[in-house]
Amino acid sequence: MIVDVADLNPLPLRERFAWWQAGGRLPEGAGESAWLGVVQALTMPLVRELRYPEDAVEDLSAAEADRFLRAADELLAFLEERELMSGHEVLTRRLGLAFALAASGLPLPESPLAADRVVRQVAGVVTPDRLAEAERLGPRRPELERAEVLRLRHLKQLIRLALDLREHLTDRELAATVSGWRPVLSVLP
Repeated sequence: MIVDVADLNPLPLRERFAWWQAGGRLPEGAGESAWLGVVQALTMPLVRELRYPEDAVEDLSAAEADRFLRAADELLAFLEERELMSGHEVLTRRLGLAFALAASGLPLPESPLAADRVVRQVAGVVTPDRLAEAERLGPRRPELERAEVLRLRHLKQLIRLALDLREHLTDRELAATVSGWRPVLSVLP
């Protein structure tokens, strides 16, 4: 029985995901750091398998990769719903998984972590109002409160990650929107 993330670490990737998909959960009261360990125990080896198939330990089929990506997305949603992970952290993790999927070359356009789907989520956060705010506040960084600077840095991180995925987008309008975000990077801290 898995009661700690340390119990997951020695397991092969397939067994880690089998635990989650069978309803495996940490004990009640497990904190954010324990759940972050679960996220890392599941997603880090999955990213490695997808990005570096030549060094693959488990040689995942496309069907397995799709199943594991869906499970990883469910895990992230589970943690966000329970406020064990911030919406920003969930979105950046989804972007990392989307990049790994895109780099793998696997044709999984229906995956919840396909580049177009995840970047559309980013577009829901990187709104014209947020961009205008960034252009207004970015140059005033020294006089901003720490929380405002952090919000601007989060915005910058999302824009950079979305730009990294731009070449993998099939929606040309979305790709053009992401390209339009590039000038804002110069004013963000």
